[in-house]
Amino acid sequence: MSGEKEPKNILIVDDEESVGLGMSEILKGAGFKAFYVTSGKDALEEVLKSRYSLVFMDMVMPGMNGLETFRKIKEISPVSKVVLFTGYFKDADTAIYQGIKEGMIDEFLRKPFFAEEIITTAQRYS
Repeated sequence: MSGEKEPKNILIVDDEESVGLGMSEILKGAGFKAFYVTSGKDALEEVLKSRYSLVFMDMVMPGMNGLETFRKIKEISPVSKVVLFTGYFKDADTAIYQGIKEGMIDEFLRKPFFAEEIITTAQRYS
């Protein structure tokens, strides 16, 4: 046995498949186990199946938005950390404030972000 720890699972939730795929490839390249889904509903199903130490969550998605999805994820997996992100700024401040007030948001990133920012955040929380 080597003394290396098993990489922890990271889930990316974004309705734009290209963003989810890009982020998962960046994280895999940095040695993480990364998976992505394209909706809040799929994220909940995924969290019921597997444990995730970290969830990168888009705030603005059709159906369940990032804040609604994460409230439900916290019920299923209270130990998961979440990093919310968005490219939309209208009304985002109110939702971010609400998430912080509820103690749900560990960090917030604005799109576009850089690969280094994603990796550094993943290292911090997983």
